[in-house]
Amino acid sequence: MSIENSNLIYYPIGWLYIWIRYRKKSLVKNALIEKYENSYSVAGTLVIFKTFGIIFLILIALLLFSVIYSLIRWR
Repeated sequence: MSIENSNLIYYPIGWLYIWIRYRKKSLVKNALIEKYENSYSVAGTLVIFKTFGIIFLILIALLLFSVIYSLIRWR
């Protein structure tokens, strides 16, 4: 996937996330400069990676709980 194609995915997600979160043009502009390197694509990338990270941690926790439960139940 080239950079242009990834921007087509991350840019709208980042734009939507920032506008939903901050809602005012001045706050959006400040957040974009201070937190996201003045790029909606960076914001979209962070949102997607954080979401996948949370999902991954939940799946790992479920796996560990099921293993522990099966070990306790087995005895």
